Amino acid sequence: MFNPRPVVQQLAIGHGHACVVIDDALLAPDRLPAYAEAYREDFQPAPASVFPGAQLRMPEEFIHLLHDVFREHARRALGARRVLFSAGRLSLLTSPPATLSPAHRMPRRVRTFEADQCAAMAELFLFQDPALGGLQFFLPRISPPQVELMEHDADALPPEEFSQRYILPASYPDGSNAWFTHVLTVPAKWNRLVFHDGAAFHAPAVPHPGQLRADPRSGRLTLQATLICSRNRVAW
Repeated sequence: MFNPRPVVQQLAIGHGHACVVIDDALLAPDRLPAYAEAYREDFQPAPASVFPGAQLRMPEEFIHLLHDVFREHARRALGARRVLFSAGRLSLLTSPPATLSPAHRMPRRVRTFEADQCAAMAELFLFQDPALGGLQFFLPRISPPQVELMEHDADALPPEEFSQRYILPASYPDGSNAWFTHVLTVPAKWNRLVFHDGAAFHAPAVPHPGQLRADPRSGRLTLQATLICSRNRVAW
C-alpha cells in the first residue's frame, strides 16, 4: 500500500526537532478516502480537548504498515530506536473556531512519561484542496515553567477565562504571538505524509476555517497516528 520509492525530504524545526516530509506516500491514495466514505457513519466526535472534529479509529494492521515507512525514512531523523506501540485514526477537522477548546487555540505537543521513550507523530493529507491547510510548527518564546503553566491552564480553565488570561482569541493558531514563534509550515499536498517529533509544538494550518466540511470526500481528511518509540541510546 505504501510507495517503496517516495520522495523524501527532511526539514529542521528548531531546538533539535525535525520533520520528515514524504510525498507520493501511498501507491493508491484514493483507497483511504473511499474507506472513509464507506464508513462515514462510524466517525465519532472526538473529545473537544483531544481533536477538533470527528475521527474513525484505523485497524492496527494498517498502522503496522506505517511502522515500516517510519523505520525506513524517519526513525533516524527523529532519534527513535524502535516502535513500542501505536494508534491511528482517520480524522476530519470540522470545528468552527468559536467552538475550539483552549487546548486547540495554542500549539500542542505530545510527550511520553518515560525518559527513554519519545513520541513520533504522523499525518497523511488525504484531500485535494491545499487551501484546507497543512501543518505548522512553533517554538516557545516563554520559559519552560511558563509553558507548563499555560498547558495546564488550557486543560483546566473555562474557554473564556483562558482567552482573557492569555489574550488568545477563539481561533486556530496562526502566526507568531507573545507565547510562540511560528517557524515552519508544511503545505498540504495530496498524498503527502509528514512525520515529526511529538515534542515539537505543532498545530493544523487552517487559513479558511469556513471551508471545513464533515464530508470525507471534500473535507480536511487526514490519517493521524502516534508512534511511541524507544529513544536511541547514542546519537547516530
